[in-house]
Amino acid sequence: MKPNRLSTKKHTLRFAVILSALVLTGCASTQSTTSSTSASSASSTVSTVSTSEESGADETDSTGGAMNGTIGSVIEANLSFKNKDFYIDCSTEDTVKIDLSAPKEADGVKVSGSTVTITEAGTYVLSGTLTDGQVIIDAGDEDDVRLVLENASITCTTTAPIYAKNADKVIISLPENTESTVTDTVTGTDGNDALTAAIFAKCDLSVNGTGTLNVNANANDGITSEDKLKITGGVLNITSADDGLVGKDAVLIKDGTVHITASGNGIKSTKSEADKGYVYIGGGTMNITAEQDGIQAETSVLISAGEVNVTAGGGANGEQKTGNAMFGGAQSTTTDETLSTKGIKAEAALDITGGTVTVDSADDSLHSNDSMTVSGGGITVKSGDDGLHADNTLTIGDGTIVVEESCEGLEAINLTINGGTIDVTASDDGLNAAGSSVDGGFGTAGADTLTVNGGTLTVNASGDGLDSNGALTINGGTVYVSGPTGDGNGTFDCDGVFTINGGVVLGTGSSGMLKTPTTDSKQNTISVSCTGSAGDTVEVKGADGNTLVSAVAPKNFTNVMFSTPDITEGETYTVYVNGTETASETCSGVVSGATGMGSFGGGPGNMGGQAPNGGMGGQMPNGNGGTPPQMPGNTSDT
Repeated sequence: MKPNRLSTKKHTLRFAVILSALVLTGCASTQSTTSSTSASSASSTVSTVSTSEESGADETDSTGGAMNGTIGSVIEANLSFKNKDFYIDCSTEDTVKIDLSAPKEADGVKVSGSTVTITEAGTYVLSGTLTDGQVIIDAGDEDDVRLVLENASITCTTTAPIYAKNADKVIISLPENTESTVTDTVTGTDGNDALTAAIFAKCDLSVNGTGTLNVNANANDGITSEDKLKITGGVLNITSADDGLVGKDAVLIKDGTVHITASGNGIKSTKSEADKGYVYIGGGTMNITAEQDGIQAETSVLISAGEVNVTAGGGANGEQKTGNAMFGGAQSTTTDETLSTKGIKAEAALDITGGTVTVDSADDSLHSNDSMTVSGGGITVKSGDDGLHADNTLTIGDGTIVVEESCEGLEAINLTINGGTIDVTASDDGLNAAGSSVDGGFGTAGADTLTVNGGTLTVNASGDGLDSNGALTINGGTVYVSGPTGDGNGTFDCDGVFTINGGVVLGTGSSGMLKTPTTDSKQNTISVSCTGSAGDTVEVKGADGNTLVSAVAPKNFTNVMFSTPDITEGETYTVYVNGTETASETCSGVVSGATGMGSFGGGPGNMGGQAPNGGMGGQMPNGNGGTPPQMPGNTSDT
């Protein structure tokens, strides 16, 4: 068991109200219908709020509590889009056309040298090439300004090429079959204010359409809004010297394809107010390669639909870590301890209700400084540290989670599995409940809890398989654990009470730190000394010859422990390895056969464990046995 790495964390949640997932309808337009399709997967658990052009506020009010209890009271509704955030075909509208190659003054347009200033609300169509110049939007406080980029190229060597100085909202529209480019060289200023992006807005900023926008941010960030940044369409190719997309109030993405290569963070929101500082992804495709965090929110991150692909800090092997010989904790060898290289990071809450998320990160793949909830979608991660980590609570209700590489797979103070399909490969503990301020030492129970109520959980761990610094409880679900080969860890380990009250449980591992459930468990468990090798099929049969549970063991083992609702006192159960009878035991009570360390808990983590060399599969008991699929091998260097 790994010691408390989180005991110094601050327990004060700074933000009480963050955001909630809402499936939103767009306006009639020539935009692709991808948005409504990609969001449909989350519609069963998310309320719908229509967009409204007539609403006086920029954002329509939502109904709150839209997640059917899966998010909890911390998250409240805070998302909506207006019709003007989506693409509108302006070919039949009154527009002002600006040829940037030879700009001329017109209604709402002033020209001074190579600076083009837009001063009034309206739709402005920009085309041509503006070399070492700037487009400024300096309109009224209530004005909406739409820039339609039709194969426009804007470069500037002294400041931000596009600067929205004043307006209610600026909308950048990208018509079909067009490609525009914005390039900067240095970070400019406007008086005392730094213009820290190639496209910089002091107001709300929306990007939409189906065309392409290339942003070459050689000085700092790619696109920044000091209010909300919304993307509802378009193909964005962003290369930035620092962050890719920044919305200080929020970043909201409904559709589009965004490619980001960033020397800083990929997507970031920075306000620390309760209803600001969040990132929402409800559709589209995000491909992010960042030297620091892929997605970073000062408050919360919510993903309800779409496809998110993140590589952070060079990936799982990008930042080399070495395990502590005594405790197994991953330690960074970097000289800059403040550099964060997490895949997706939230200060308050990280919630995934749908979509597809793939992360390869040097540090934690998914990280929250408070709570994390997964209630849908598909998640695949490779991590140089933890796969999914929450400083406080981590709850999984549904969805598919595959942790291909990690130091520890899932970690939180209170870790609860209610459903879903979870497959974890870890070089240390598979699941770890640790970090409370009242964690116990060896043999002393802390306040941490690890609870499995349902779902299918497959764990291949070199440290402890399931580990809790407090209580470990299995009430249901299907649990397959391949634990350590060395005797310094256990397949199951806890400092508090270990109970099995239901479900199907099969564990293979070493015997030195063997821990069996307490006798107040509600379901019978049998533990037997039984030797096998990596790749062997372990099968448990009842007296009638029917198979109760089976799995392919990814590593060598000397103990097999199993528990199912079918185990009856007085009946004899036999363990077969590759079809050969290896051990048998008659159920004599709640715990039968080889007993472990009782309620004392487990020993120190990662003492002699070997790197896993394969996965562990299994099947629900159906009386027919069979060979389950194997998990991918662990190639982590941690």
